[in-house]
Amino acid sequence: MMMCWRCSILCVNLLLLLLVAVLPRSITALASNNNNNHHINNNYSFRDSWSIITLGDLHMEDDMTMHNQARQDCLHALRDYPLLGSSGSSGGGNNKPFPLTRDYLQTLQESPAGDLTPNQLHLLLNRATMGELGQSHIVSLGDLGRGNKNSRHEPGDAGTTKCFQMAKQYLDGFAGIPYDLVAGNHDLEALSEFESDHDNLQAWMDCFHKPTPQFHKYIGTKTLLLGLSTVQFREAPYSSHEVYIDDKQLEWFQQMVESHPNEDGWKLLVFSHAPIMGSGLRVLQDVHIKSGCAWLNHCSSNTRNRFIQIVKQNPQIKCWSSGHFHLSHELQNTLVQVGSCTFVQVGVMGPKSTRDGRRQTRFFRGCAEDCIEIYSINHHVRVPTTTASPVDGDNQTDDGGGETKAEVRLDATIDLKTGGLIYAREQETNGDEGSGASTTTTTTTERDQEWFQAYLPQEEDGCYLEDLDGSIGDTSSDKVCWWHMADGKVLGLHQGQVVEYDAETLAPLGVVVTEEQLHNREVLVVQNKTTLALVDDIKQDIEVVHPNADGSYWRKLSRSKVIRLDEQAREEVAKRWMDQNQRHRTEEDDIGKRNADE
Repeated sequence: MMMCWRCSILCVNLLLLLLVAVLPRSITALASNNNNNHHINNNYSFRDSWSIITLGDLHMEDDMTMHNQARQDCLHALRDYPLLGSSGSSGGGNNKPFPLTRDYLQTLQESPAGDLTPNQLHLLLNRATMGELGQSHIVSLGDLGRGNKNSRHEPGDAGTTKCFQMAKQYLDGFAGIPYDLVAGNHDLEALSEFESDHDNLQAWMDCFHKPTPQFHKYIGTKTLLLGLSTVQFREAPYSSHEVYIDDKQLEWFQQMVESHPNEDGWKLLVFSHAPIMGSGLRVLQDVHIKSGCAWLNHCSSNTRNRFIQIVKQNPQIKCWSSGHFHLSHELQNTLVQVGSCTFVQVGVMGPKSTRDGRRQTRFFRGCAEDCIEIYSINHHVRVPTTTASPVDGDNQTDDGGGETKAEVRLDATIDLKTGGLIYAREQETNGDEGSGASTTTTTTTERDQEWFQAYLPQEEDGCYLEDLDGSIGDTSSDKVCWWHMADGKVLGLHQGQVVEYDAETLAPLGVVVTEEQLHNREVLVVQNKTTLALVDDIKQDIEVVHPNADGSYWRKLSRSKVIRLDEQAREEVAKRWMDQNQRHRTEEDDIGKRNADE
């Protein structure tokens, strides 16, 4: 792979020399709108500049109108927010990224070749060979097909061959921009079409011409994308919707990270369907935590913390994007920085997939060693189309009959020089409005905050209980607390439920005692924190909560979908037998009655 990369660089250099030789030097330079600006920007480079559209759970629908609109919105964003050039170490006093405007390009194109720098010649060559959207890339986070609550699936539903074909046709429609994708839990759900996870995954790989479930892609001289896919659904020991990365991919991931070290200037962006444990991203306690499918390898205690360990040991991992939760970008903890890595929650574009009505896509702009800008493309917020070069195809119209596009909002910037994550509101406060994007944020309602939350323990948050010997609390109080059991396991009380947290990352693992089970009962921790018990004072009853065989406390409430479907099938067989038997008995009774009457 390294040899191919070097060959590519050699080819580019040869083409640059050819370009210099054949470009006419007799063309009169067109004066730019600002001659000084042209001179100042001679040192800017776009060699390691790029744009990425990151699609959350796609979940195609029978009516694809809104999905097609969202695709056009993404293309508008790429054209409206051009590449950012880096000044490197020779940018003078102005070290801010320089946007690649049409005026600047036109000036370069009409300038004598001998007056252009190697960086400018490289930019023109890229434009000539790759077009206006060159250096752009698409990444899909999986869950491609439409959902189906029924026990069996039809063509076009999640995980089927037809679903993959429809998704490929949709992704191919992004103006020819190259794309990569990872598999989500629903992408292996075609139980009626495929007998095994292996066959289902292979069909997905075949459709998208993928040699492996994972992917890597170089999008700049020092920028590398890495993607990880789930590989099991039927074979999951507990929840089929756990996003599971196998040992082969995990070993590959670690090797790829270590072979592109921070010391050499590499920037790694990682993509997976679900986030990793320890990311700190917002999660649904009553959905994904209770089901045991919130994090990568959620139920695999031997591997689930490997991801965050790799992140903390490798500062070249700058960003990790995930979907899975269908949560909007306005909620707290949808952008979280751990060490040098910013974890990014990606929303959904489909109207049937959104949990709160917001339809969103993530948009990233990278600028060499300077920064990575993180945007939201808000498909649910329509603004008039004012771009001078409208996107081909049908455009949605506003109430006044004019063309519209999605609002594009700058959410945060990763400062690659300092390592800090700067939120858009902080940039506004400091007088820096980014690169021209809107920084308006939508207010999150109180209902949203109550529904979309799971308590995350923090060191010194005032909720830790050190000395325990007796009552913790019950459902009648709003108490939030957490503590260590004698065996090192971490438990907590939140929203009237007892929850277990991962001892290393303090990420929520699962529910130990539900709100219904805790009703009218107190939580006790006794015997030097060795015993967890529930006490009902009215009934004078006590129940000891025993740990599982593996030592954990949280209950695996969600079982494999395959097992549940088999149980439903057996129940249906029994029901049909009962119905037939009942009809047979009724017929015999009717015959007997007629014989008696005769």
